[in-house]
Amino acid sequence: MGEQGKYSNCRKELTTLYQDLKENPFVLWEDPYISHLGKAIILMIHMDLLDDEDQNIGLAHLSYLFISKGLLMEDRREPLPDEDERFRILHDRVLLLKSFDDFFTESLIGFYYADEKAENRDQYNQQRKAVLSRIPLMQYADIFLIEQKDPNLRDDEYLLEVSNLIEYDNAIGQKELKEALMLHQILFKYTYQQLRQGKLEY
Repeated sequence: MGEQGKYSNCRKELTTLYQDLKENPFVLWEDPYISHLGKAIILMIHMDLLDDEDQNIGLAHLSYLFISKGLLMEDRREPLPDEDERFRILHDRVLLLKSFDDFFTESLIGFYYADEKAENRDQYNQQRKAVLSRIPLMQYADIFLIEQKDPNLRDDEYLLEVSNLIEYDNAIGQKELKEALMLHQILFKYTYQQLRQGKLEY
């Protein structure tokens, strides 16, 4: 509907989907196409389905959780992953982290500075700036995973542009890639626990 410009119908369906997620966010948890639910949530945020910023931050985390779960399931698919589906999932996660990087800063501050609570606004801003610099590395890590199968990124203009921008601004080696992949694991587990414990506002 969105691709066809039927935005009114699209919002109506997304509203229904959002209400379903409020009732049971794990409704498609074991479904192999759960990542599509993550993509639908990206649409919810882009179309301003909700006005509350904290709820949108929660939605971004929910989208990240579903997309990442889809990637895990795809990587475990037997006998082999569907490379087209895997490409789409990673593309969506790059899009999410690029579009809403600011929404993930508080979670990352919690990881990096768990034992170092900011004592003033300046220190908090320094922490915020530091973790914001890690999010492009998480995007790049996903692009790196795509490159292992598709060295030219399938000539995808968006991914090529994002990759070039990140490489221009950052020196990225094995250490940075390892850190970024670890952050993906931590963010996934953290968001899952927040959702299970009913602490994720969305």
